[in-house]
Amino acid sequence: MWLGNDSDTFPVFVRLPSGANSLQRIHRGTMTTERSSGPEARATKPALTPQREINLSLYQEILRGLPLGIVILELEDPQDAKTFRIIEINPTATLLTGATAEDLSGRTLAEFPKLLKTRFPHACAEALVSREPRNLGDISYGDERIQEGIYSVQVFPLPGNFMGVAFENVTERRRADQALRDSEERFRLLVQGVREYAIFYLDPLGRVVSWNSGAERLKGYGAPEILGKHFSAFYPPEDAADGKPQRILEEAARRGQSEDEGWRIRKDGSRFWANVVVTALRNAKGNLQGFAKVTRDMTERHGKEETLTKAKELLELRVEQRTTVLARVNEELRTEIAERWRAEEQLRASLDQLRAFAARLQGVREEERTSIAREIHDELGQACTAIKMDLALIGRKATKRQTRLRAKADSATQLVDGMIVTLRRIASDLRPRTLDDLGLIAALEWQAQEFESRTRIRCRVSLPREPFVLNAERSTAIFRIFQESLTNVARHAHATRVEARLEREANQLIFQVRDNGRGFDAEEAKARKSLGLVGMQERALLLNGELRVEGVPGAGTTMTLRIPLPPATQPEQDSR
Repeated sequence: MWLGNDSDTFPVFVRLPSGANSLQRIHRGTMTTERSSGPEARATKPALTPQREINLSLYQEILRGLPLGIVILELEDPQDAKTFRIIEINPTATLLTGATAEDLSGRTLAEFPKLLKTRFPHACAEALVSREPRNLGDISYGDERIQEGIYSVQVFPLPGNFMGVAFENVTERRRADQALRDSEERFRLLVQGVREYAIFYLDPLGRVVSWNSGAERLKGYGAPEILGKHFSAFYPPEDAADGKPQRILEEAARRGQSEDEGWRIRKDGSRFWANVVVTALRNAKGNLQGFAKVTRDMTERHGKEETLTKAKELLELRVEQRTTVLARVNEELRTEIAERWRAEEQLRASLDQLRAFAARLQGVREEERTSIAREIHDELGQACTAIKMDLALIGRKATKRQTRLRAKADSATQLVDGMIVTLRRIASDLRPRTLDDLGLIAALEWQAQEFESRTRIRCRVSLPREPFVLNAERSTAIFRIFQESLTNVARHAHATRVEARLEREANQLIFQVRDNGRGFDAEEAKARKSLGLVGMQERALLLNGELRVEGVPGAGTTMTLRIPLPPATQPEQDSR
């Protein structure tokens, strides 16, 4: 291949593919060929000098080592471009096309129908006629022999009817270029489409070199009006005179980015509060190419922030004032609370004294009841017994004629018997001897029997299987509460059945009385200030216990007493 000027006479020798066994010598428009086989072989004996053989070998190596695909074509019929035949192809060409030298060598353009539809055949013919190289640019091509791709093609005439074709497979490069162009276009459309932000570029000196629709809407300048002007035109005169725009660029160049908020000026002179971010743009070598500037109108938010700041200051002032008032009120409350605490302490002490006094009264009352019951039982009982004995003696001494005397004696005896029964009942009500002699459990059973016989209301008591020790104070309190409960049932409940239950749970004693009467309204009882309930409550409180009375109108009443027991209380024989 000869690539020199027309005046040069330096020949290039090209060897045909294996199997042809021929050499071609192209020398200033003439070609001498020797073929050893084939129907078209011409017996032309080459005259190769040793120097020319060296040149042939040298240019074959150059052809083989080129990074471009090189194909040598020979036009067999000058009137038909389809007769261009491939007579030489270098290894790079086979690599770029994906074909082998055997697939392509010796074939004419007529064997590539799709290639004939491109401008390639006509361009080769024109270049051969004009003896001028042609750059065909990019050709998209692919068939069953040549892989699909984009090829950058140049053709150049060689001496005689020979044509050289140099090409590159630029598929990936073109795709990358197209992808880059598409990306740049999308980015441009994105930047131009953003109307909420002013996005534009500055050169290293701060002059505007691009302008989007958001910048035009925000600042009021059209692109022809502002391109090439310095961006300090957007700053208030006082900021521009102070050098603020330049300081922002210097900071962005130094740190990579600069952010600022402040007043900016529109074309019509109006001001708006803006948030501005300036980013330095550098190339791969780190050289400053310019700045990207993004501006957002924050006037509304700034106004809200100012309003919020003022409201916050006002609120802080009010809070401070209110804190002062609250501190004063708090001090007054502290004083009042201290006084109330002292009053409550005094009230609590008085209540403790009253309860101690009430406990003492209960004790004295029980002692007096016991004493009176004992006096009635001993003194009056003995007197009645003596009277009954005297009346019996009188009745025996009276003669049969003294019938009136006998009758009077019998009547007096009956009266004395009734008096004895009454005295026993009064003594039992005052203090049943069963409670002192036999203990709480026996006293509860006795009281239930007495209540049932006196009122004809069925009364049942469930007692623990194992007796336990209770002191006289607790036994008396439980018995009196049971008495008062039965009294209330007899007076108000209109019940037909009463059930009582005494049991121990953990370290407390539970005594419950339930009837099936007309029910009980606790609020009504509180309003009437029932002395019976108050008495039961006080007895429970004196023992650190709790008494609850629950009633449902028409469904009966339940009284529950809970009394804590000392840890030493163990199940054993009940106290008497």
